[in-house]
Amino acid sequence: MLIARGKRGVRRFWLITCLGVFFTPSFKTLDVQETAAADPELVLVASGFKFPEGPAYDGQGNIYCSNCAADYITKVGPDGRVEIAYRANRTGDKPFTFLKTNGMTFYRDGSLFVCDFERNAIIRIYPDGHQVRVVDRCDGQPFRGPNDLAFDLKGYLYFTDPTGSDAAHRIGAIYRVDIVARKAIKVADGLAFPNGLAFSGDGKWLYVCEDNLNRIIRFRVLKDGHLSLPEVFIVLDADGPGHPDGLAIDRQGHLWIAHYGQHRVLEVDGNGQIVRRVQLPVNQGEEAAGPTNLEFAGSDMRTLYITDPGTNSLYKIRVKVPGLTLFCAPPHRAKGG
Repeated sequence: MLIARGKRGVRRFWLITCLGVFFTPSFKTLDVQETAAADPELVLVASGFKFPEGPAYDGQGNIYCSNCAADYITKVGPDGRVEIAYRANRTGDKPFTFLKTNGMTFYRDGSLFVCDFERNAIIRIYPDGHQVRVVDRCDGQPFRGPNDLAFDLKGYLYFTDPTGSDAAHRIGAIYRVDIVARKAIKVADGLAFPNGLAFSGDGKWLYVCEDNLNRIIRFRVLKDGHLSLPEVFIVLDADGPGHPDGLAIDRQGHLWIAHYGQHRVLEVDGNGQIVRRVQLPVNQGEEAAGPTNLEFAGSDMRTLYITDPGTNSLYKIRVKVPGLTLFCAPPHRAKGG
């Protein structure tokens, strides 16, 4: 996500946020050919979002997306139809709702867990629409700004908390949450803007985009849920544009990375070698936003959805190897794509 990547990025984000308050969403079709250098296999699903992030597949053919520059979550149906699924309540806490969301993931009961970077909390949205604050601090210290999240094999939730960190101020952290007890513990710190994260298929490794160092690091997951010291898995062009953002893993162990700075999705094999680059449209100059996140979906899990704030759109590509089914995903993940 764009927040805390420098003063220019913060100003641009809040300008978009202000515009989102005054303009209602207008979802429309965008001709990808009107933009520059898009991958020919890239398919537009929908556009008209407000800085889309956090795509999450509900197992019923729908993709839910955050709108970081607005106060609502959108639902995209298998036919491409877009509607507002949830909108924030800004008049108080009756009913209690999220305020602004980033990373999201579905739980096995169909509830949606979201990173709320205005409440600085993890919020749970139940299928009937009611919402609760799961956790907003650790050992009495408030979170700085939760970014992305993933469940482990045992149903514990891990999330990154990067706000305020960068290469010079490595104060980013990762937390593990007991969603029943609603308690968090810190399992890693000293990171330069930890962003997207994903578990390996066996649950033994946690991969994390370390945004401000333009690299992917990984941690061995210990038996008690804590993490080992990090090791560098791949540096994504030390001299090129930075900001790897979202992350997903397929069944052969390849990492799929939404690289915000490069305007690409990168496929990286198990040896840390880039084997494919998918170019996203670039139509607002070199400083424009790139892709933020991605999610495998569909009956065969071979459709990869990509959120792209540069065009405020949701795209998809078909891939040869299915993505991993997330550990705590709803059991009926069988439609759409």
